[in-house]
Amino acid sequence: MDWISFSTGILSAAMAFALFSGSEKEDVEIDEEMDSAECDYSVRHVTLSCQTCRKLKRHKEVSHNLFQCVKCKRHVDLRVS
Repeated sequence: MDWISFSTGILSAAMAFALFSGSEKEDVEIDEEMDSAECDYSVRHVTLSCQTCRKLKRHKEVSHNLFQCVKCKRHVDLRVS
């Protein structure tokens, strides 16, 4: 077996392993916002893929597992139906 073929096989296997074994974690941040009408409340912000913006954007939680894109205001419903 040639060294070029052997090294190409090793590099291909390493790239395939890195591509398919990558675990993605959601970035969850809790922001404390102060409003004059309400004293204290926390809003959960999550980075999700927005279908309108076609990018990973921050979404704020409107209700339990219902998120709204900060930029385009599109709703993403993750509730079980």
